[in-house]
Amino acid sequence: MSTEIQTQGVERQEPPLPTGATPLDAPVRNVTLLEDRAQVSRQGTVRVRAGQNRVVLVGIAPVLQDVSLRAEVLSGPARVADARIRRAVRIRTADKPEAARALEERMRGLQREYGQLLEDQVRGRMRFERVGNMLELGAGEIPEDAGWGMGTASQWKDTFEAMFRRSRQLREEVLQASFRMEQLAEEVTAIARQRQAMDRVEHHVVAWLEVDLLASADGEVEVRIDYVVPNAMWRPLHSARLVESGQVRFTASAAVWQDTGEDWKDVDLQFSTARSSLGIEPPLLSDDLLNVKKKNETVLVQARQVAVQKTGLGSAPAKGGGGAPSTVDLPGVDDGGETRNLKATGKNTVPSDGRPNVVPLFTFEDAARSELVAFPELEAKAFLRAVARNTSPAPVLAGPVELLRDNGFVGWTQTLFVAPQEKFELSFGPDDAIRIQREDKKHREEVDPVSKWTELTQHRLLYLSNLSGEARTVTVTERIPVAEIEHVKVELDTKKTTGEPVLDENGFVTWKVELPANGHTTLHLWFRMSMAPGVQLS
Repeated sequence: MSTEIQTQGVERQEPPLPTGATPLDAPVRNVTLLEDRAQVSRQGTVRVRAGQNRVVLVGIAPVLQDVSLRAEVLSGPARVADARIRRAVRIRTADKPEAARALEERMRGLQREYGQLLEDQVRGRMRFERVGNMLELGAGEIPEDAGWGMGTASQWKDTFEAMFRRSRQLREEVLQASFRMEQLAEEVTAIARQRQAMDRVEHHVVAWLEVDLLASADGEVEVRIDYVVPNAMWRPLHSARLVESGQVRFTASAAVWQDTGEDWKDVDLQFSTARSSLGIEPPLLSDDLLNVKKKNETVLVQARQVAVQKTGLGSAPAKGGGGAPSTVDLPGVDDGGETRNLKATGKNTVPSDGRPNVVPLFTFEDAARSELVAFPELEAKAFLRAVARNTSPAPVLAGPVELLRDNGFVGWTQTLFVAPQEKFELSFGPDDAIRIQREDKKHREEVDPVSKWTELTQHRLLYLSNLSGEARTVTVTERIPVAEIEHVKVELDTKKTTGEPVLDENGFVTWKVELPANGHTTLHLWFRMSMAPGVQLS
């Protein structure tokens, strides 16, 4: 059972708002978001009298940084004498005497019912036990009565059936009383929580801005207020759609979070990559000690993996000279080493709820070059890769990219910093019709009797199958070791290796494989690694 209760709230502030001050209506007009904070700009007009005037702007974010507060008069016969932020605790109490009395009366009624049920349950258990004792005594007297010829079977049957019915009835009453008592206990607990909530005092921190204006005459004054707030951040978030015509439609966006205590409604948003929180002091230098030790006659060679650094896929000639900036690896926004300021299109609203809001920045399209690529060492699948060019005047910042095709969502990927007119690549998922299997077949070691060099020969097999009814072209990339010292040599055996693959300086071997419809093929990769005497491979 539930009861609807009409309530009326009471609210006060400690300390209270100043009396006699002129209210200032200055909504948020412009917000510049940084990686971990935001610069907010408000602007409004107020009418002042000649002399000193105090205006109050309510609804300011309580987390505002005091040292960042700036107030200035844009137009009007006045100047700012002082500006300060005031904070208070807003206390909300629940003044509900009628509701409280109703809850207390309801609770007393439930408690009375609970007590009555408890008494009935105790009496019911006593009766149930008494009937059980009677049944036990009656069952013990039957042999004695039968010996004396007293009573009949029908009489005994009627008596015991009546007593069993009474026992079952009493047991049912006890169980029903137990169930009802559990329900009453739950209702009493819920009502007690409601009554306790009415007595709870809710505290909430609020803030307002006080500005002292010195006016030389009566008139309208336009005031601008700037400050910095934490609890606000943004990160790049993009989406790319590949259409059947081969076009890539790329949309660069910004994901915004803010929980500052003030809503940004219909404001101009700008996104900056400036890092004002970074220090400007140079690092301290430490001593670099050089030690001398005897040269070891044995050369120990260690196989290691190295990430190949690339500047990009290439770009068109830049106007006025200069190339694309190199990227930096930072935990925040990667801006290519240069501060970027991106402006959102139109007005945007970002509520103070801590949830992400996606704000579009710019969109561009370009004819993409699509192809199927496979890297069997990493994944036994063929992926659709599209290479496009950033045709917008703004760079694409590093961040996640939502991948879309004509049939809908494909998945997510990451992109690095892409300068204007620079090429970039995106993977639009695997092709299920292409199956790949990779196998290391042979590993042979021989020692040359003349040069004493040790030769390791390796053979790798790649099986490719096309399960679709259309021919496919797949670019397959494998890798072989690359020697960094003169004591080790690595050579590709072009006579035994399938086709004429392209080998670059980083050891990547690439084939262009034509797979017919419902066909298959096999690629053989042979290479030799020679080591000079005294070289050990770890």
